[in-house]
Parts: sequence; structure tokens; C-alpha cells
Amino acid sequence: MLFVLDAAPPGPRWRALGDPGPGAVAAEVERVRGSLAGSAGVPAREVEWRVGASLFQQGLATRTLSPVLAAALCHGAALRAEDFHRDPGAEGPMVLRTSQRWAEPIAREDPAAVAGHIAATVLAGVLEPVAAALDAVPRGTGRVAPGLLRGNTASALAGAARSLGLARPAVREGAEEVVRLLAASPALAGTGSYTGRDAGGAAVFRRTTCCLYYRVPGAGYCGDCALAAPGKSG
Repeated sequence: MLFVLDAAPPGPRWRALGDPGPGAVAAEVERVRGSLAGSAGVPAREVEWRVGASLFQQGLATRTLSPVLAAALCHGAALRAEDFHRDPGAEGPMVLRTSQRWAEPIAREDPAAVAGHIAATVLAGVLEPVAAALDAVPRGTGRVAPGLLRGNTASALAGAARSLGLARPAVREGAEEVVRLLAASPALAGTGSYTGRDAGGAAVFRRTTCCLYYRVPGAGYCGDCALAAPGKSG
């Protein structure tokens, strides 16, 4: 899987992902802008606010979806994403911890059950509040289209499923079916779909929107981007 939960419990400064707040989200966007600018060797002002906001949300989606998907399919355990916490004052990559002590069982052989759990705990429990917080940031700062954020979520889910399938081939088929079910659901309808399989047999996802990464100075297109030709990436 792409990301894991830190084993230690959240500290007193840690904040639940399901309670983001516009101020905290705006600070995270600025942190991402600074990181992107540093990698590109340009001032932070040269990275558009909406680019930082989009990539912050997509990174958060990947970090949240990956452990929830893996725990469900590999262990039959239902992690609650709204119980995930982060330290808003920490430097460096975002680390997540959970206040959840016990996990309810989930039918890991049933992709529909796993998809329903992800829709409830990640999409509705975390990513919708984050999208609302981004929308509440003062308009003079910027705005990210809701469809773009939904596309980011679908892309993050497909990436998590692909990574999990490579690490645990026994659950690859189930992980890909979870992606298909959610991509066809009202929450993510129209955001993308599988278009075939690669040489290793893994399903290839193509989204219908762009995360805007190409607008970072010196960057290119992601592999699943709607703007990129098949096989082209940054």
C-alpha cells in the first residue's frame, strides 16, 4: 500500500481529519505550495493556489484511502477514516494516526461492502468536509472545481488499489472491483474508469479531469491524466 497509519495514538495537538476547518486547510495548502516550489526551484508565489489545493487534497485522499482499503481487503477490518488525526504543526510529509482502538469486522470477500464502507468513512467522513473547507477559503485566495476534487479522489483510489494489488496479488481483483463500484457510484460517477490492462495484468485507470500538477513549473502530466496521451507521464 502507498501509506500507513502511525502506530502511536494522536497527541493533544492532533486534529481529526473529519473536522478540518478552512484555516487549517488553507495552511496545509500553503505548505504544499512551498514544497512544490522548493522541488521546482521557484518562489512559492509561482505555484498557483488552486494547484496547491488540488495536490493537497489528492495527497490526503491517497493517505486516507490506502490504509482503509488495505485493512478491509487484507484483514477484514473496518478502519474509520474520520478517526484519523494529523498534527497541523508538524513539518515534512503528513503523518496520520488514529484514535480508533478496535475495528469492526467487514466482509473482505465482498467488494460492495468494502466500497460502501469507503464511501461512508472516507468520501463522506473526510473528503467531503475537506472539499467544503477548501470552498470556504476566501475567494481572493482561489478555488478548485468540485469535479476536479472528485477526480482526484477517484485517481487516489485507483492508485491505492494498484499499489495494494502489486503488494498483495491475492486481493488485486477485489481492489479493482472496489474501484469500479465507486467510480460508478453517485459520489464519483463520471470521474474515470479502467481502460484496459498493462503488461503485468493490472487494470489501467484513466481519469476525466486533471489534478493541475502540470502547472507546476517544470512538471509534466500524470499517467492517468485526461490531458496526457496514453503512456505519457511527467
